[in-house]
Amino acid sequence: MASKREKHRDSVGWVFFSVWFVLLTGPCIYGLFQVVTDDTNALVPVGVGTVIAAVAAALIAWTVNSVLQLRAKRRRIAARKKARKR
Repeated sequence: MASKREKHRDSVGWVFFSVWFVLLTGPCIYGLFQVVTDDTNALVPVGVGTVIAAVAAALIAWTVNSVLQLRAKRRRIAARKKARKR
């Protein structure tokens, strides 16, 4: 039987960012509507909530990418050590 090679992800992309952005947009906008005063224009919490959601989604994607890159680096180092021993 042929061994199956494992496929490893080295990074997450725009789809991951977009999913988190969509998930965070609603709660961010809702939270800002709770914070602002009644006489504030409705576009302010919508705009600021969207920006906060984008920044939060970017931070989450950056963190996940950092972890995946670290794991890939450790995997490459282990493969090199294994190749040297042979």
